[in-house]
Amino acid sequence: MKLSRISLAILPLLSLCSVQAAVYNVVEVGEVAELKSTYASAINDAGDVVFNGAIKVTETPIGTGTQVTVFEYYNFPIRLEEIDFENEDVQAFFTDEQLADISNGNIDADIQNILLRINPTNQPIGNSIGYLRAGNAEPENLVMVDSSLTRGNSEYFYGINISGVVVGTATSPFTRQSFTPEATEDTPDPETVERWVADLPYQSAAAVVAGSAIPLPPPYTEYGGGVSAANNISDNGIVAGFGSIGLVEEAIETIEENCDGANQPINTCYYNYHTSSSTSPGAYNQQLDSFGYTQRGLLWQLNGSSVSAPTVLGFLGDKNSQAAHNKEGIRPINYSSQAFDVNNSGVAVGVSLYSDSDRAAVTTDQIYRTEHATLFVEGEALPMVDATEWQNSRAVAINNNDIAVGYAIKTINSANRSKLFYYDYPADKVTFVTGFFSSSTTVPHAINDSNQVVGSAEVIIAGTTTRRRHGFIYDIESDNFRDLNTLIACDSPYTVVEANDINNNGVVLATAIVSREARDVMGDVVVDTQGNPVMEEVTTTVKLQPVANGEPEDCAANDQEYERNGGSTGLGSLMMGAALLWWRRRRSASL
Repeated sequence: MKLSRISLAILPLLSLCSVQAAVYNVVEVGEVAELKSTYASAINDAGDVVFNGAIKVTETPIGTGTQVTVFEYYNFPIRLEEIDFENEDVQAFFTDEQLADISNGNIDADIQNILLRINPTNQPIGNSIGYLRAGNAEPENLVMVDSSLTRGNSEYFYGINISGVVVGTATSPFTRQSFTPEATEDTPDPETVERWVADLPYQSAAAVVAGSAIPLPPPYTEYGGGVSAANNISDNGIVAGFGSIGLVEEAIETIEENCDGANQPINTCYYNYHTSSSTSPGAYNQQLDSFGYTQRGLLWQLNGSSVSAPTVLGFLGDKNSQAAHNKEGIRPINYSSQAFDVNNSGVAVGVSLYSDSDRAAVTTDQIYRTEHATLFVEGEALPMVDATEWQNSRAVAINNNDIAVGYAIKTINSANRSKLFYYDYPADKVTFVTGFFSSSTTVPHAINDSNQVVGSAEVIIAGTTTRRRHGFIYDIESDNFRDLNTLIACDSPYTVVEANDINNNGVVLATAIVSREARDVMGDVVVDTQGNPVMEEVTTTVKLQPVANGEPEDCAANDQEYERNGGSTGLGSLMMGAALLWWRRRRSASL
């Protein structure tokens, strides 16, 4: 492709990249019949990949300022038998002809759209399902907890090792249950109602071995089943993640007082408490009775289908002391940590809560606290970046050379920007990378044992000030930072927006934009008034395979710019949806 004149700030970099075209062949691996969009996750050295597909995404169409939910799972399994179509409020949404079709079991796209939009029984609808593509086999939808395939929960796969063991995280499925509230003086004969009730825990980690899900439980499971998440797995079976290790007494008192089963199912009460934003670890609401589970980084050892009790990791704590603050008159902090990756030596990286008891926070009875990148090794939680220079940070991956990568955030050119860093643990040295230009938000996702880093970074569309994300590859040894879109064929139909993983053979797994025939919610092709298929841009999972002795292509005659294969509006809309679905890539305590 032609290398666009991104901006004057990055023109000096263009000469480094302009001869790198056709370095990779693009092979699509993420197209599945039941979904519009898929998003890359991980690849092993055998070339097996895991990726996730969107059931629904939330988008904000340009110029509207209003969020809308877009359903991307074709022919979603709506529980029609649970809907009272004799109810006048429900009937008001349909024409007489449509009601007749419904009674005859004829559900077309218009009816399906209405049912999804109004959701008369509040049927749970998840965000994602996960897939494994082993070698050249067809993608297989793996299941962690939704064995009935109700699609009412969200399941995400994040890692795969050389043995083909997949790890990920699932939210709780729901079942339809009858519930009768406790009789009271005012309501001596309460009515039995039907409710969707969560099957706890509300979020759980699992490894899938030979098609069977192996739970990865946390140390603490009381008052709602606990919480756990699995983010990656080493080739020797160490799983990195996080989970619940306890619950403060004040929170227990609140739960016991409110979750008595009188007015709602106990599981519903537990679910609502633990998924509330006010109980998230690290929240500035520091009332003890508002604390959710205390969560710490965890490492499980997987041996075949057996799993060890997890090792609990620490946290940076007050001024990197690995201990809680002890300042009088200041509210306690629910210190937390998460592990995002681990290498074969058991060295893990992630994020944990940092505080500074000598630094003021937003109120007089609190102290400054934030999350920062953390290295977990030999029972210690060690910092990587200067907490006085960067607002927050996180480490996302580590290779078997003990080189970790992550990003840190601070204000650059009047806006908060994320900047890539790599941390050499043996040398105890951190290095920040400029990326395409100084204010380009640059977020890594993976590093291989050749010290090649991949991720996504902002570019500027030629002739504008509009920023878009493109996948990048960065070689630490040569200090060469390149846009992957400059390394594929000029006529490629794909725009790589995020590079998600790279194996030790140099194969990159990425998320790309491609133009495809639009389909309605039932999966049927949408046509225009002339009967021609309507085209739309979708996200899909691709492999970028290195070309042996690949030579640069001369794309000078190609007049397409960075927004090739579709206008900026389509790409912007899709990336908005992708940002929501990408779930902060295994970085959230509550999926």
